[in-house]
Amino acid sequence: METYELPELFQLAASYDRSFEPFAYPKTEQQQGKADLTAESWAAALGEIPADFAKSVVVEHYRRNSVSVSTSVIHREWVEYRNQQIQKAESAEIRSKPRPSASESLRGWERATAALLEAKGQDPEKAIRDIKARRQVLQVKCPVCRALPGRGCVSSTGNRVQPLSNNRSHPSRFEAAGVEMPPPNSSERDDDEHDSEDSVPNRG
Repeated sequence: METYELPELFQLAASYDRSFEPFAYPKTEQQQGKADLTAESWAAALGEIPADFAKSVVVEHYRRNSVSVSTSVIHREWVEYRNQQIQKAESAEIRSKPRPSASESLRGWERATAALLEAKGQDPEKAIRDIKARRQVLQVKCPVCRALPGRGCVSSTGNRVQPLSNNRSHPSRFEAAGVEMPPPNSSERDDDEHDSEDSVPNRG
């Protein structure tokens, strides 16, 4: 605020608080000198704060408080207001940024997965091909266990129905999806005898 704007602010405060009357309506030279000095000190303390904002703080302050308003009260409200404006601007900027397409997200996932697998000493290209193939297979219904699209295949052992080991799919499901079945790794070969297509739940 500028010094010349302070008398009007003091007049507004004086309409709520009589202690501001000597600054708003000085009657003597001594009161005028003190009012000018107070206006200069308030202007320095409020700095860049707009006059209209300071007035709105004065009104709101006396709506909720009976103690005199001060520069610290106005300054605190200004800082809070500015922080809110910055947060809103940042949120708007985030919302305005285009979201990555499905293909872009997939490429990002591939890079992250490849880096992780390579660090583990595995062939990232082969592993990613296998993962993509298994995902494509999940888009069709399994002709063996009747698992719906998006759901994993299951097997039946006695009265128990449980997912196939390692979240694999039945070979017939790969065939139905038109996808070549990846060769099983060592751990999958160990489980093959438990997950044959003969061990499927009876769904009628």
